[in-house]
Amino acid sequence: MENGVQAGLQQAAGGGGSDGWVLVEARLQGGAPWGFTLQGGLEHGEPLIISKVEEGGKADSLEQPLMVGDEIVIINDVELTGYRQEAIALVKGSYKTLQLTVRRYRLFVH
Repeated sequence: MENGVQAGLQQAAGGGGSDGWVLVEARLQGGAPWGFTLQGGLEHGEPLIISKVEEGGKADSLEQPLMVGDEIVIINDVELTGYRQEAIALVKGSYKTLQLTVRRYRLFVH
């Protein structure tokens, strides 16, 4: 999966037309703070999404920056169940590198 690129787009299976989506992989380096905030999760009956990206932070400085509205699906090769507390524990457990895969709906892709 690692190919030396900080972030990349993958065409996702399923979802065509305007409701389609892509998976975006992001590799953040250097340790916390990572520069983004999460909201939602199954405990709130919502998808786990990025609600804020700090301008100039690690999440904003990638070749393919993370965006508000991205749904986090994988953290450090762990497929999430959708609970916010699980995601926070995985993020906090990341020492020097944080590997994320997010689902980005095409209406957000520029």
